[in-house]
Amino acid sequence: MRFAAILTPALVGFGLLAGTAHAADMFAAIAFSPTSGQAGSAWNFETALLAETEAYLQCGSEDCYTAVIFSQCGAIAVGDGYGMGYGQDLSSATAIDLALSSCSEYTTNCQITAAFCNEGY
Repeated sequence: MRFAAILTPALVGFGLLAGTAHAADMFAAIAFSPTSGQAGSAWNFETALLAETEAYLQCGSEDCYTAVIFSQCGAIAVGDGYGMGYGQDLSSATAIDLALSSCSEYTTNCQITAAFCNEGY
């Protein structure tokens, strides 16, 4: 399996990541900081909680929150003033379109800052 970042030995040591999951059983998450515009991403995790935790850790700001958890493809767009939108779908292209559309409802100059799919999509 591919992971968004190096996992802590504690998670691996407790066997929380053991086994191979099917694409439909994998989770991804994107965390976002509204004050810095930073985002963290995690994909191909066996539980939503593990994906959410890793995305938060990757985000790197105390005010990061989970913008979206998904099992297929997802994207986040960030614009002026750190306005943000996200999208999720079976395809990366549609997730990107949804993220840009959602972001443009809140701000201008939206740009995709992360877009990815769990393995198998």
